[in-house]
Amino acid sequence: MKPKSEEFRSALSNIRERIATAKRYGTNRGFIDYRGCVFVCNELTAILEDAEKSIKAGHYAFTYSVAALVLINCAKLASFADDSAGGVTDTCEHVKMVLDNTCSAALSNSEEAEYIFTQALKDAQNKALEGWDEFAYYLLVPTAQLATQHNVQKLYMVLDAFNARLALQEYCAWHLEYDSLVRLAAKKAVENEDVVQQFIEANTKYDSIRKIAIRNALDKKQFALAETLCIDKIDHIKQKNQIYFWAKEWYELLFEVYTQSDNRLGQIELARDLLVAKQDTKYYPILKNLLIEKGTWQSVYPALLLDISKKLPSHLYMEILSKEQELDILLEQVKSDPGQIFAYGKQLSVKFPQETYALCLDQIRMEAVEANTRPKYTTVCNKIKKLFEFKGVAEAQSIITELKAKYPRRPAMVEELNTILKRLGIKGA
Repeated sequence: MKPKSEEFRSALSNIRERIATAKRYGTNRGFIDYRGCVFVCNELTAILEDAEKSIKAGHYAFTYSVAALVLINCAKLASFADDSAGGVTDTCEHVKMVLDNTCSAALSNSEEAEYIFTQALKDAQNKALEGWDEFAYYLLVPTAQLATQHNVQKLYMVLDAFNARLALQEYCAWHLEYDSLVRLAAKKAVENEDVVQQFIEANTKYDSIRKIAIRNALDKKQFALAETLCIDKIDHIKQKNQIYFWAKEWYELLFEVYTQSDNRLGQIELARDLLVAKQDTKYYPILKNLLIEKGTWQSVYPALLLDISKKLPSHLYMEILSKEQELDILLEQVKSDPGQIFAYGKQLSVKFPQETYALCLDQIRMEAVEANTRPKYTTVCNKIKKLFEFKGVAEAQSIITELKAKYPRRPAMVEELNTILKRLGIKGA
């Protein structure tokens, strides 16, 4: 299917009709509401999935054209439809994936690559994308890799025009990172490695480019450079007093740097810091394995557990105590937060049955007092079932008898108690 052929035009016309039909079906009183937008986005996704099959057939220009058409319609939906469900965002992510795959494959076909590149410059300036300028970059980032020496300046002219227009908007700088990604893709296509590397080094202020720089450094085993790029970013986040969430991915990259460089000391220190100071318990088993390999786990463990007890929230501390079978300490923690007894009762009841049952009964009685609806009665009965599973059979029987006697005027509760009684197979309650 050659670009601009009759077959090409006819196939694209059919896609336009599918989109128009979906929009008509999704429109209610002149507006595409929540359900209508979900329907339209589902149809756009189906269209993309059908178009993806054309990649294997080598119809790259057609697949690109469908993806671009879907993206332009996503911009239109974002402007006037109720996208509370987030369908437009999901569809755009699918578009980006299709464009990436299409452009990567099109590199082997100069005719289709030229068409896609040229058409993308036009589509990026479509009026439907005004006000949704990030959609234009969704087109340009993947298609920039198809640039050649004779057409790359056209791309730069479009980018310069975008920059000039967006610079007029107050506090508008979000587009500069997209701009750098587009230019980087183009430079990779038309420039030598030194020029590309210089561009990356000059633009590490943008997170996306910094990540590329880190990956490149890892590939070249330039571990000191990769470490510096991670730490500089982490320090910048700390200076802005931002929460751990914003630095998490950079810490993870730094840990990867230490792993690839076999820096065990760096891994241990960072894992401990992330566990204790940042309260990221994902690093507990990682730290434990590292210390076991080093042969220092047994000597370090007591101090580490004490540190964790002081720095981690109670629920996270209890998770670690449970994993380490520190049942004596776990019981004391549960006593101070008895609501957790049903999370750890099965484990605790093996060593401390009476203490566990007593805590369970206290919680059941407390919840029964507050229970005034059938869902709450069901919750109480589920707690009794848990008590039974902890082998507190006599205690489960006793509390059922107690609650039936205490709340005879709650027929729904009595009904639920009788139901759980039968399920547990307890007699005489």
